[in-house]
Order: sequence, then C-alpha cells, then structure tokens
Amino acid sequence: MTDRLDKLDAFRILREEIKKYGSQRNFANAHDLREQDVSDVLNSRRPISPRLLTVIGLRRVEYFERANA
Repeated sequence: MTDRLDKLDAFRILREEIKKYGSQRNFANAHDLREQDVSDVLNSRRPISPRLLTVIGLRRVEYFERANA
C-alpha cells in the first residue's frame, strides 16, 4: 500500500521543511532554488515543480479510479 498525499499535504511538508531553515530565502539558497519560485508555489501562483518535490522528498504520481465504483 502506498502513502497517498494530496496537495495540502505537499504544502504542509514544504512549509515544515522551510521552517527548518528559518526562512524561505535560506531554504531556497540551500537548495539552489529561486526564492521567488518558492514564494510563488506557496502562494499558489505556480504549481510545485518536480525539482521542489524532489527537495522535499516527494514525487508526483498520477492515477485513475473508476467513476462508478
């Protein structure tokens, strides 16, 4: 069984990781990310990039379910 997470979980994990660094700037610098990109993700102006998912230890998985199940 997999540990499925939704977008809110991903944002929570991202915020927890940022908190470990003390600021978005420190987090971004430590992972060679642009601070503006991190801010844009947190403010829902852009989706979480594959690179940022990797940094926080997640991966995006697409799956399908039957509509009439």
